[in-house]
Amino acid sequence: MSGWRHHIVRRESPKLPYASGEAPLPSPEGWVMLAPSTELRPGDVVTRRLMGEDVVIYRTRAGRVRVVRPYCPHLGAHLGCGGKVEGENIVCPFHHFAFGPDGDVARLGPGYTGKLPRDGLTVLSSEEVNDGIFAWIGTPRAKVPWRIPSLLDARGSRPRFTVLDLHTHPQEVFENIVDVGHVRALHGYTDAEHARPPVSEGHTYSVPLRFVRPFPPFGNLRGETEVTMYGLGFIHARSCVPEIGLEITVMLAPRLIEAWRIHLSVGVSVLLAPQTGPFDRVPQSFLRAIATAATPLNLRVVAADLYGDVPVWNAKVYASPPRLAAGDGPIGAYRHWARQFYPADRSGPDS
Repeated sequence: MSGWRHHIVRRESPKLPYASGEAPLPSPEGWVMLAPSTELRPGDVVTRRLMGEDVVIYRTRAGRVRVVRPYCPHLGAHLGCGGKVEGENIVCPFHHFAFGPDGDVARLGPGYTGKLPRDGLTVLSSEEVNDGIFAWIGTPRAKVPWRIPSLLDARGSRPRFTVLDLHTHPQEVFENIVDVGHVRALHGYTDAEHARPPVSEGHTYSVPLRFVRPFPPFGNLRGETEVTMYGLGFIHARSCVPEIGLEITVMLAPRLIEAWRIHLSVGVSVLLAPQTGPFDRVPQSFLRAIATAATPLNLRVVAADLYGDVPVWNAKVYASPPRLAAGDGPIGAYRHWARQFYPADRSGPDS
């Protein structure tokens, strides 16, 4: 009987929604961030998961990033497990066939002769922007229909990133931006409202927020945030607190690793603006050094805010249609905008 204490039930965890069944929302089409740029030095090869399948990212010796499907067409070796970069090529770990940046076979392995095989690697469209490495996920296209612009201010600090493992969907994470009711109730803001109605334009959805939040021991902190969604794969939020000359850029990039489970990359950059607040006579180089030192702390503050949402995201279901109340924000309009990123035959439930 000495081991009986090990079998006492102390607490039951909530069931993870959709863990054993089909999720109510499919994988959206668009740009997905695979890794921060700082994770790949020249010659590095890493593997990332996308909806239950692997992709391999590598950086050539000249610094170019490529994203490919993982399996060598010769005999199926996984390039992320022992593959290496030689110059501008990635080399299979099994028979040392080399593949160029376009995916074509650049060289046969040692001891092989004859013509080069026609079948090469499947290369995904990729971009390196805002200190992140992105791949286009969805219907293969000769040319991607839109891109994420460069949004970082060169005067600010280089972004620092962390990653959260969540049981939810990108649409649910982004919905929190328009759901101002939860900002007051869950995050303790004394006031939060849309400064003006959100604007949707093609693949972008912009939401201006005005907020007041407690900032002990300094009282209340007032600020404004301009949030823009680029599809369901990237959020850029720029918050300004004029009284102290502070600008914080927050980037959120969810990646579906399997149905209803994401890795959420959270990036933060800090700018101390010399034209506002107490910094009007401080050299820009000194301000940037201070901003760089302050970035990890601000990342922890942003992550702490998000941690309040984590248990809700992990246990909630997708309410469709939602029973909305006054003060919720334009959730219905947001969901209508989001439907464009799903295949026509799997557009998800009605809003």
